[in-house]
Amino acid sequence: MTQPDADDSCPTGSANPEQRALVDGQLRPGEHLLWVGHSDPQRMFVDADRYLIPFSAFFLVIVTSFLLAAARSHANPAVLVRLSALVLVGLYMGVGRFLVKRHRKRTDVYAVTTERALVTNGRRTRETDAHRPDWYVDRTAEHVTVQWDDVSDLDTLFWGGSAAAQQYANTGLDGLPGARENFAMYDVTDGDGLVAALRHTSGR
Repeated sequence: MTQPDADDSCPTGSANPEQRALVDGQLRPGEHLLWVGHSDPQRMFVDADRYLIPFSAFFLVIVTSFLLAAARSHANPAVLVRLSALVLVGLYMGVGRFLVKRHRKRTDVYAVTTERALVTNGRRTRETDAHRPDWYVDRTAEHVTVQWDDVSDLDTLFWGGSAAAQQYANTGLDGLPGARENFAMYDVTDGDGLVAALRHTSGR
């Protein structure tokens, strides 16, 4: 893939003109857009949901039962507050995280430029050096996910370090305050275009 002489020659992947314009506004002087796309909003479930969904349902039933029992017995208000907070946690794990994930998929735009790989929604932009070679690809029949290795250093700190940090990736529970995660572009339909742009910038 050769470097484009102008942004107008950039393949737009699965992006629409509004998404392309959103990324154009993030470009720096001399930086060219190689690819732009987004996560497929129809793909909502990942492997981790096989245990997260039943666990969140079980957790919600248990804490709701405790809350109702505590309310009937006129328990200390502090106990009721704590149990209510746990019910909210259960609701987020079971339902709220999917709403967050759907919102991200509909608002986040992925892009690869001659200098950066970035994810932006117009208000917040995350980025990494597009020349990094430490990215890897996870393919399915219709989608490609690309992640950069940002958490492998955790393997030297505790058993299962990077795996533990990544178990909530792309679930709606990722990105919580204080959580470590790989920079990633999830569930892209134009995977060939994305990988070609990254191979161009990283030299792989």
